[in-house]
Amino acid sequence: MKRVAMAVVAVVLLSGCAAGSSAAPDAVSAAPSVSVSVTPTPTPTATSLPAGKFKLTTVSGAEVTFTLPTPVTHPAVKDLEALRVKAGGAPVAYLVAEVDNRKGTERVNMYQVDAFSEDGEQFQFSDAAALTNLWAPNYGADGSYTLPSGKVLDAATGDALSREATEVHNAHIGDAEKGAKATIVLASSNAVLPAEFTRVSVQPSGGMAEGEDAIPAQ
Repeated sequence: MKRVAMAVVAVVLLSGCAAGSSAAPDAVSAAPSVSVSVTPTPTPTATSLPAGKFKLTTVSGAEVTFTLPTPVTHPAVKDLEALRVKAGGAPVAYLVAEVDNRKGTERVNMYQVDAFSEDGEQFQFSDAAALTNLWAPNYGADGSYTLPSGKVLDAATGDALSREATEVHNAHIGDAEKGAKATIVLASSNAVLPAEFTRVSVQPSGGMAEGEDAIPAQ
């Protein structure tokens, strides 16, 4: 009887193995392909800075704002523009800078502002007071005055214009000392400016190897 029972068990085990082999999965399915979309990197372009209002916090802590270019109707350039017209000077572009140096650590005189166009052209603004030396009439030995254009003025007219040039010059000499606020006027001999710039560089406290970049004011 024991031998018959063991034979039955062996048959059952062999049947189980056969059943397990028939249930094994077929070959593993291949992984589905994945489509990857690559966005091309845009080509870098020059920064576009529309003409208008700009601002700058200088390295020394002064807050500077200005409009590039400033309209000739601005009150701060009224005397300069009147003198230019009387003297027959060529048109210029103005830049009126409002400087708040109450938190600054050094004097600000707005030595120079340079604006660059997309074509690489440079437009330089400097002390507007210096223009009065170009517009003032020259005094002659005979008592007459001659404008830079060559026009001769009588003594009375020439003397009045010469005194006006001196007054305008003195009115535009100044800067923003530490702790002070001031309006500083600059001018450029380039009267016609582009509508956009790629860089506006400011030298707030005298000549520097590299200027400080101004950005559009919101």
